[in-house]
Amino acid sequence: MDSETLFMLSVGSLDDDKPISELYDLTGKVAVVSGTLGLASHVIYRLASCGAKVVCGARNEESGALIEEEMTGRGLEVSYKKTDVCKVEDCEALVAFAEEKYGTVDIVVPVAAVWDARAFVDVEEQTWDKIVDTDLKGQYFLVQAAARSMIRGKKGGKVVTIASVAYRGDDMTKIAMMTPYNAAKAGVVGMTKGIARELKQYGINVNCVAPGGMLTPGAMMNGVTPSRLYGPEYDQDVMKYGAGTPVAASLDEVALMILTMCTDISNFMYGQLIEVDGGSQFSFQEKQWSYTMEGGICAR
Repeated sequence: MDSETLFMLSVGSLDDDKPISELYDLTGKVAVVSGTLGLASHVIYRLASCGAKVVCGARNEESGALIEEEMTGRGLEVSYKKTDVCKVEDCEALVAFAEEKYGTVDIVVPVAAVWDARAFVDVEEQTWDKIVDTDLKGQYFLVQAAARSMIRGKKGGKVVTIASVAYRGDDMTKIAMMTPYNAAKAGVVGMTKGIARELKQYGINVNCVAPGGMLTPGAMMNGVTPSRLYGPEYDQDVMKYGAGTPVAASLDEVALMILTMCTDISNFMYGQLIEVDGGSQFSFQEKQWSYTMEGGICAR
């Protein structure tokens, strides 16, 4: 086959490519998000600003009312329902609320999470239960409830679970003390792959986003208790060893990737893990070591 024919075959297929503006158009979609603060607020905003009707759930009724008021004031369609994702019945009720209000669910993003730094030998059962029930069990059963709705709707759907780079044991350098969180987020990664294998047959894409360092209200509040328990030396080490960890300048940097995975851009992706962590595993070069480029420190 000659080059011109090959070229025309390639160019001809461009007619089937949707414009980017259409790919990010979520008009008519119904999204369920757990959480209302921090990263969740940015995810809610991005989904709603692309046209989705968003139902969000969290324990804190005050923050729920505020997020609904804020988004409505921006002309977006966002509704809040009090939800404790640790309770299966609450996960089911949140999805049922979305169905009653808008019809079957198309997108689910279980963002709600907690963590609490403790030495492994100090972790109590209630601390373990709080973290694992919120970060792993809560995601599992909210996704399950939403998937049932998607299957009933027969339109497919998008599931974006939220892990963390902590799934690989990378958290506080030279301190650690995050084993329940490590376990929960590693569980989310494995759970995502298993769910993806089952739900593909229904036209549902299941993928996972793992954020790195983020300065969220939850992170700030959760740091208070370990500071009290372990004292000034703990605080000093957190400051000293945490200085080199990349922290997202804006939570939107993570929310934009989550949004993208909720669109048709992820149509050919199943069970994938996308890390949005500022390159936390890399030791980046800091000097322009070049002798051939203008500006290089060895330029000749």
